Amino acid sequence: MDNNLREVISQEVLFAREAAQFLNISMQRLNQLVHSGQLKPIKKSPAGTLFLKKDLEERKKSLINIGEDIKTSKDVKKLKINSGDINEAVNYFTIQAFCGYSDKKAEPLFKEISKTIDLTLPLSKFIYDIAQILNTETSKISKLYESTIKGFENLNNDDFIVKRGTNLYPVLLDKTNEAPPYLFMRGNVDLLNEKIVSVVGTRNPSNEGRERAYRLSKLLGRYGIVVASGLARGIDTAAHTAALENNQLTIAVIGTPITKVYPKENENLQRRIVEKGLVISQFAPSAPVQRWHFPMRNAVMSGISLATAIIEAGETSGALKQADYALKQGRIVFIPQSAIDNPNISWPKNYIKRPGAVKFAKIEDLLAELERSRIITDSSSCQLSLFSEGAESLYVHRVK
Repeated sequence: MDNNLREVISQEVLFAREAAQFLNISMQRLNQLVHSGQLKPIKKSPAGTLFLKKDLEERKKSLINIGEDIKTSKDVKKLKINSGDINEAVNYFTIQAFCGYSDKKAEPLFKEISKTIDLTLPLSKFIYDIAQILNTETSKISKLYESTIKGFENLNNDDFIVKRGTNLYPVLLDKTNEAPPYLFMRGNVDLLNEKIVSVVGTRNPSNEGRERAYRLSKLLGRYGIVVASGLARGIDTAAHTAALENNQLTIAVIGTPITKVYPKENENLQRRIVEKGLVISQFAPSAPVQRWHFPMRNAVMSGISLATAIIEAGETSGALKQADYALKQGRIVFIPQSAIDNPNISWPKNYIKRPGAVKFAKIEDLLAELERSRIITDSSSCQLSLFSEGAESLYVHRVK
């Protein structure tokens, strides 16, 4: 045989152990690839298995470490969390994406995988093993991982990614069954240590409903209460605006990633809340926006709050979903007397029968309950100042 041909063969044909070293994987993993048909040897016999280097190079190219340093390593250090935490978050949301963005499916799977794989390291180190566990192609996991990384790159350097069970995670929320595994926060995270009351309602309120939401939010702020709402049109917008215009504090719990804005008309409002308050989302920046995300965020909003006040809501309003979560979580839910008396809607009559639901006809009723629950103290002086502004009758005549 020609010496040149010998040299070519020796360089282009590799034994199994050489192939494993070339791919930087174990012999066990190499055998798994062969058995699954993802890698085909040019010859296999009892004497040994031979691989063509060109085939190995193509295989290696499809499994390049998309983010050995998570591709955003330069930004990881700037975020107010350590690199191990962000690796774990990226890995979790990669698995979550594989599970159709379902935490219910992803959490137990992630926990099981973490028993044998250190998921605080870049997922790229374990692409082969993860794909094997999930019984899928490595290329699929690689694409999901890359997509998740790109989403995280849109986060600001001072955003927070907070894992459940850690110090910054809201204590009240952590005690609920609906607590998501991670929260993304932009703004003043210290607000979560304050007393929070949610003000929610329809996206299509009456003028009176909008005014009442504004007044209630303003009043709660005077007591040092942080008003939470969902940054939606209507009642939510009125509640947030009242806090900002009166130099008070507010939290927006949104149904999109914190890197996105919905509705578009509230882009400036969201920016102002970031500057003066806090925006929270349970959805990764890589996640697509889904309609069902909005009722999901109501569980988080209720979870961080001591009480929820429904200003105006129809039979299908998302505010009712929050009322359900709030009552389930042992929170107070305030329902307007006018809504109970409204013959056109049935939900108030049903909800008021449930433990934790409290009706109010006037603002003093709501304040009295907050005082009894020790959420506020000494309401009398503040009531008098607000009565002169016409806020003593906090109720709504029309519910859409």
